[in-house]
Amino acid sequence: MSSTQTFSTFPRLPPEIRRLIWIHALPRGRIQLFARNVPWENWRLLPPVIAHVCRESREVAANHSVVRGFPTAQDTDTTTWFIGSRDILELHGGYPYPLSNPEPFFSAAEKLAINAGDFEGDISVVVKDLIEGQRFHSVKVVYLIVEQIETAYWPRFRPEMTEQDKGKGTVLDLCSDEDRRKIEAYKTWARGQEMSPVFPRREDVEFALRSSLDNVILQEIRHYHERLLQVGHDEGRSSFPTTSPIPSDHPWILQQWRQLPEFCPAVLILGWR
Repeated sequence: MSSTQTFSTFPRLPPEIRRLIWIHALPRGRIQLFARNVPWENWRLLPPVIAHVCRESREVAANHSVVRGFPTAQDTDTTTWFIGSRDILELHGGYPYPLSNPEPFFSAAEKLAINAGDFEGDISVVVKDLIEGQRFHSVKVVYLIVEQIETAYWPRFRPEMTEQDKGKGTVLDLCSDEDRRKIEAYKTWARGQEMSPVFPRREDVEFALRSSLDNVILQEIRHYHERLLQVGHDEGRSSFPTTSPIPSDHPWILQQWRQLPEFCPAVLILGWR
């Protein structure tokens, strides 16, 4: 049998069903990098494959993407297609990048990735913005990158990766059973190739990471409380504390904490082009 299959009755399906199928076909897990002093053309995401199929599929892809370009003197065709519900927004050095106006990306992103070694810098600023709700209105999870690994064989972690996305790598969540299985399968395969890759284990990194993160979160919530006191704004909350310093177990602090997204230790796998 031919490996090429067609579904000739697809155009007869109701528009709502067709759109759900197109949405299901959108890529996931691509990395949209934001970094100071890194050429934009090197880290933009190309249109997903379905954007080239027909007018309907391109409309679906565009409606689910932040489609925007940052032309440079060397390259005027620098449009990126960031799918906030599927892709990962990696913040790497220089956040919040005021000169590039990345607010549409911040608003659309449901997953962030950031270097776990930068608690005194970018992480504290990101946590501040998550607490105040001025950016990242849709974020559900923040990956804290504890290690970066380069390997020519990284597509084994994501066999569904298309040619146009190769070279940008992937993020493996150390809290995810599925991603941990991918790591173990890769290590088994690598041993057969006489390689001995080493990956960090969740139990070895999570405690220290959580301790540092909790300190940053508590500090930023207290700073937020102090700023609210200064402007005399209680947000309409009867439980809003009106004295400072505020104890760490106060219900208002716990309430702010619960509103934050999940933070997970992760590994960034980069490929060799």
